[in-house]
Amino acid sequence: MRLLVSTDLALRVLMRLAAAPEAHVSTDALARELMVSRNHLHKIVQHLAEAELVRTIRGARGGVLLARPAAEIRVGEVVRGHEADQALVECFQTDGGACTLLPRCRLRGMLAAATEAFYRHLDGYTLADCLGGSGLSARERPTRTRRTARRKAA
Repeated sequence: MRLLVSTDLALRVLMRLAAAPEAHVSTDALARELMVSRNHLHKIVQHLAEAELVRTIRGARGGVLLARPAAEIRVGEVVRGHEADQALVECFQTDGGACTLLPRCRLRGMLAAATEAFYRHLDGYTLADCLGGSGLSARERPTRTRRTARRKAA
């Protein structure tokens, strides 16, 4: 599986914003930092804003900032949003493509299951997980009740 360049860029934008969540960054500054064209970055930011992952502030002192805390943004959500209309193989196209092997081909089901497992795995991680910290995914981190129980047992 290969991600689109725009998906990679969207993840990098979100990670950069998550590193300083209180600050807003201009698209010009982001484009320079990420070494991409301003126009391409602008399209990515628009898509992220439509998905309500970032907020934009207009004006000379405007910029972009996260719309939600990094711990609430799932990596799977971001990747799914950017890859949604990309067919992994021809038979995944909305019109079914031009597969001459149907109805006997079982590859489509196998690839669909693998794709879903890929997204499910990414759903186990948040944007905050991408920045380091405990090194555990949101799914793997102990909950407060488990932590509290361990403290009481000690």
